[in-house]
Amino acid sequence: MTSDFDQYLSNHLGHIADDGALEWNAATALEHHGSHFPTDTNAAVLEIGPGFGAMLHCLRECRGYQNVRAIDLSPEVVEACNKILPGSTELVSDSAKYFEEHRGEFDLILMLHVLEHVPRDEVMALVRAIHGALRAGGTLIVEVPNAAHPLTGTHHRYHDFTHTVGFTDQSLAFVLRNAGFQGVDVYGCKIPRKSLARLIQRTAQDGVELLLKLFLRLYMPSQPIILSSVLGACAKK
Repeated sequence: MTSDFDQYLSNHLGHIADDGALEWNAATALEHHGSHFPTDTNAAVLEIGPGFGAMLHCLRECRGYQNVRAIDLSPEVVEACNKILPGSTELVSDSAKYFEEHRGEFDLILMLHVLEHVPRDEVMALVRAIHGALRAGGTLIVEVPNAAHPLTGTHHRYHDFTHTVGFTDQSLAFVLRNAGFQGVDVYGCKIPRKSLARLIQRTAQDGVELLLKLFLRLYMPSQPIILSSVLGACAKK
């Protein structure tokens, strides 16, 4: 599995996201999840799978966190992130083992578009290990593609060969609760209305998703469902 990510940046991520897109994605993630972050800028923050390091940069420069670290399976990712924030990112071959060795160490752990890459039979062990690595009252933030979205779900599940599992709001909540988290809140991540173009895009998406929900009611009349293309979750220890 580790070898699949050795050139993940150059062979995949670099082809679908330029510098502007990376910065936008990091700023958007702060919009989606920032209200769940610790107020203490000395809080111990760890990002799993930091990509090109855009979120690490935002955490330090935009939110002022001084104790920011990251781990990744890919030497290429580690090298790129340590150029952005020297000494921040560690190469780890076994993430669950890493968390077992760092029990009760972190206030906030970020897992943004990472969980869908974890082999299905390793998901529960990893999330339980993450739970153990959080301090009492600590927070895990997860973001994944929404496999239930009728238009984008299949694309997001299969466009990346390293995706191994898809999540809906219910399956994501199941994993987090069964890993020991008590306060689990799963929510849709929508495009911030920060420009006229984004406002138009968001309005169109909201309209399409409302229509799709009405159709789904014919098949699942009593079951609530989140239909944003991306899901977020905040889980408290």
